[in-house]
Amino acid sequence: MTFEEIAAQLGADGADWAIDRLHRYAPLVGHRTKGYNDFGDRLAFEGALYLRDWLCIEAEAYERLGEDCPECVDEASRWLDELLPLIADCLTLPSRRGGGGPTPDNRRRLCANICAGIWREFHDSAGSNSDTLLGSCEAYWQACGQPPTAADLSGHLRNWKWFLASNSHKKPEVR
Repeated sequence: MTFEEIAAQLGADGADWAIDRLHRYAPLVGHRTKGYNDFGDRLAFEGALYLRDWLCIEAEAYERLGEDCPECVDEASRWLDELLPLIADCLTLPSRRGGGGPTPDNRRRLCANICAGIWREFHDSAGSNSDTLLGSCEAYWQACGQPPTAADLSGHLRNWKWFLASNSHKKPEVR
């Protein structure tokens, strides 16, 4: 399938931003290194924690000076409160088997996240039980140059459900 066909399957037929998103992340999904490396996630988490602490210090400085703190400082702090748990989830990826199995492939997690993000823009549900979304994840995975994930692709693509469930965050509210 082409990225345009995958976007259409996700409900984004003709939506240039969705097609661009699929193209933009394709090199990461198609990357050949297997396994989970949390180095980038840890750096992002540490950076977000540092920024949260800095914003608190900044707000306190304005208060001590008797000046109004810019709204962007409070707004960034609120967004960080929502972002930090999402980054922390990436650092504590559980095994599918509840403790003993292999660590999930972060390329598949990213693939599911990209597809689910586009899906949520056009549908009211997270879609983790939708055969269309499951099939779109598999189609995007293969369009990025990865091999099929299941021996029997004619059946339900249940191997994507776990990755979709781990990415089932709601759309952030526009503030």
